Amino acid sequence: MKIEDFKKLYAIAKEGKTIAIVGGGFLGSELAYALAHLSRKYNGKVVQIFPEAGNLGKVLPEYLSEWTTRQIVNEGVEIIPKAGIQKAQLNDKKVELTIENLDKTKNASNKKNWLLADHVVVAVGLEANVQLAKKSGFEIDANLGGYVVNAELQARNSIWVAGDAACFYDIKLGRRRVEHHDHAVVSGRLAGENMTGAGKPYWHQSMFWSDLGPRIGFEAIGLVDSSLQTVGLFAKADESDTPAAFANENNTTSLRSEVDSSSVQEELSKESKGEPRRPLSSDEYGKGVVFYMKNDVVVGVLLWNLFKRIPIARQV
Repeated sequence: MKIEDFKKLYAIAKEGKTIAIVGGGFLGSELAYALAHLSRKYNGKVVQIFPEAGNLGKVLPEYLSEWTTRQIVNEGVEIIPKAGIQKAQLNDKKVELTIENLDKTKNASNKKNWLLADHVVVAVGLEANVQLAKKSGFEIDANLGGYVVNAELQARNSIWVAGDAACFYDIKLGRRRVEHHDHAVVSGRLAGENMTGAGKPYWHQSMFWSDLGPRIGFEAIGLVDSSLQTVGLFAKADESDTPAAFANENNTTSLRSEVDSSSVQEELSKESKGEPRRPLSSDEYGKGVVFYMKNDVVVGVLLWNLFKRIPIARQV
């Protein structure tokens, strides 16, 4: 998606149109929240359709995904979860979507099976382009996709691969393929160094971040997958614990970057502490930390409305 595409969506939302968003991941959820906030002022409508049970269902623990979905619904988004698109066709200058109900549970409610939209945004991720590998005999990963490279990002003698296309060997977490800005920058730089003979392994644990409007934001590092066991710690938040406050404090709206952790440890020690218990659907998840576990080892950390803590998360 380019800036021109968002400008077009912005104009459509201001015309009171119906916008359908297919996908419940980072981009789909960010767009749904932002467009709904604008659309409700002009009697427009935003509908979000995805196969998971809730927004960011592949990333967040179930309880946090449910809570996040409620916040997006409260902003005015009509959510159609556990659903897919069976067919799309033009119908009198609108797009008619035939919706497939993917909820196979016994008591599944009947979802609407069609939708008319003025504009449809498909935000369902990407697949690495490996046509060169097929023509040149490079190895590709059947499960993760992308070119198989070693810890130095080398696919073959004199051939290096970086960014989304690289299925690399992480010396801490095993073979991975990462689709985040931080990874693209660092792996690209390292691949360039190794082309000159540096022979350095890729050890960097890349971070990523996402904001859902001005009040919900998170940063994460490592393996952040809802299928893993998680342990979460949460506390009440105030007006300073939001992406908007973070941007105002740092006088920036640019991509977040990592900062020195010298003053962060002291700040973290002041966070409120409570008795551990199972999360409840009625809880208010203002700010907190979610640890993702694999074989009793922390393999990922998600910082919920907590900013400038990535250096500490990387140490963990």
